[in-house]
Amino acid sequence: MKNKSVKDAVITAIGVILCVAGVLAVKLWSLGNGGIPYVCIGIGCGLLGHGAGELIARWSEKGHPEQTRRREIEQNDERNIAVRDRAQAQAYRIMIFVFSSLIVAFALMGVELRVILMLVAAYLLGCGCTVYYSIKYRKEM
Repeated sequence: MKNKSVKDAVITAIGVILCVAGVLAVKLWSLGNGGIPYVCIGIGCGLLGHGAGELIARWSEKGHPEQTRRREIEQNDERNIAVRDRAQAQAYRIMIFVFSSLIVAFALMGVELRVILMLVAAYLLGCGCTVYYSIKYRKEM
């Protein structure tokens, strides 16, 4: 329990540092022309939200072992895991069509070639990961 709380506190601190560094880079040093400060702000906000959420959840369950046990059972329940996996699979299927439509729309709008190539690379990475894990899981089963 202590180990996870320390990990969440470190994640939260890294998130705060990244957010502050990104804002300072944009406001004070006028580095807002590039994308790196904004990426720092985005990743920092994500880490801050995740770490703080986990810390708050742990603190709220402190002294309530029954609530903690109930949450762990609910998270590890086979039915809930199956529902979660099915929802993620459906969201991925939808994302494939939305992402490919977005790439075509950007290409038709005349967006810079670098941007389109980065989107295509990200799209192909996702599709490649799908193929890789499909092959891996079929060998396991």
